[in-house]
Amino acid sequence: MDNGHHPGPNGTSVIPAGTEGAATNKTVVMGAGPGGLCAAYVLSKAGVPTVVLEKAPFVGGLARTIKHQTEAGEFKFDIGGHRWFTKNEELNDIFREVIADELLMVNRTSRIYFDGKYVFYPLKISNALKEIGPIMAARAVADQQLQQVKQKAQPKEIVSLEDAFVNQYGNTLYKLFFKRYSEKVWGLPCDQMSGDWATQRTKGMSLWTAVRDAIVPSKGKVVSLIDEFMYPREGFGRFSERMADTITGLGNQIQLGSGVERVHREENKVVAVTVATEHGSERIEGEHFISSIPLTLLAQIIDPAPPAEVVAAAKSLTFRNVITVNLMLKKRQVTPDTWLYVHDRNILFGRFHEPKNWSSAMVPEGDYTSLVVEYFCSFGDHIWSMTEEQLVEQTIKHLIDDMGLITRDEVMGGFTIRAPRAYPSYTIGYDKPLEVIKAFIGEMTNLQTIGRYGTFRYNNTDHSIETGLLAAKNVLGGHHDLEQVNAEKDYHEIKRIPEPAGAGRKTGA
Repeated sequence: MDNGHHPGPNGTSVIPAGTEGAATNKTVVMGAGPGGLCAAYVLSKAGVPTVVLEKAPFVGGLARTIKHQTEAGEFKFDIGGHRWFTKNEELNDIFREVIADELLMVNRTSRIYFDGKYVFYPLKISNALKEIGPIMAARAVADQQLQQVKQKAQPKEIVSLEDAFVNQYGNTLYKLFFKRYSEKVWGLPCDQMSGDWATQRTKGMSLWTAVRDAIVPSKGKVVSLIDEFMYPREGFGRFSERMADTITGLGNQIQLGSGVERVHREENKVVAVTVATEHGSERIEGEHFISSIPLTLLAQIIDPAPPAEVVAAAKSLTFRNVITVNLMLKKRQVTPDTWLYVHDRNILFGRFHEPKNWSSAMVPEGDYTSLVVEYFCSFGDHIWSMTEEQLVEQTIKHLIDDMGLITRDEVMGGFTIRAPRAYPSYTIGYDKPLEVIKAFIGEMTNLQTIGRYGTFRYNNTDHSIETGLLAAKNVLGGHHDLEQVNAEKDYHEIKRIPEPAGAGRKTGA
């Protein structure tokens, strides 16, 4: 007999849309990505009635894992790689708690491919000197020093991404390591992109920074978060799936196939949402609302509608799309890397990772491996307009003809996954319309926005999950400012632990 409960992505019990009517729920979470699920996970453990609404027929969003069955066995693909690292130990504890016995520790090796050469990322002195040569390395160091002198003598306002890179690393390193890849990712020249986030994403790549730290070590112990990371054995999507298991196991609801169409408000308080389901429209009421759906969409579906300038601001902001080409290969290994960043302009894709290098469980036993190859694109452009067959063939040709990494007879097959609106696009001036939207949303006393989509912020996975955690804490009576998440200017992947007072510095080998 059908009791109305059906298995989710891994046996998770989810409640199909339309089976619960318009019951009032204390907290309504819009979106079942990791951030939204973390909020619901924390609330569920605290005994708070919660419903999660998700337009897709699965949980995990961009952080899900795709399973593909072949005669050789099952291949698993993340939509891009989502490795887990964070400076926040509370988040680490949650990740360990959720993943439990499926947790792996993975050594990271990442490289940059440019002009037929491989350079470690972040840069390592000996490798960089060998690959770019001592003359270019000396020029890069001198150029960076000169730039610092010029900036101190005549400070220049940092407006564009190009300004930020040149100011931080000098023109030589900018052109060598940053310009090509950044313009491939964003589809625009660096002088049209805002430079206000560059420090978090690129600090530490500079050859001069590495030389300087080797000669005059920075104060305090430097702890790198990039040499090793945590990862679920069966793919990063397991993090979302296991949170979903707990949420429903504690009696709360996840409604898949339930896209939010309207967010109803009475003055400055949200009172309900209307979702579209296969059974028709459904109105769901609540006391608290947490949204991880795109902020630009949220502003346009609030009813009564926001002022015209808010809607116009929402329409002016854009996202960058990603297409992954997922290849299955009869080959033991393609590269030793967890990531390979491809800077060459004649190669259309931007980077790839080899899932087997993260976990052997991602491919069938034996001499098999796979690749997740990422193309950055926008609606209507050349790459987005390519068919699946064209993208798979283009990828294979690049890997064979341009990089010499595989042979045609090693390819077992491939398929694509399209991920629209994967990255918020920080074009120059984006901050002004974003302020307009956030000022209006901020007036809603019981609505919180979380995640990369919901905040229009280029978050890592841990930041998105942190916003979900803090939103849940606010529902439980806390007073956390979600705008402070990922607001620091420090490099994401390094933290410094201050030396104890009076501690001496070790010297020698």
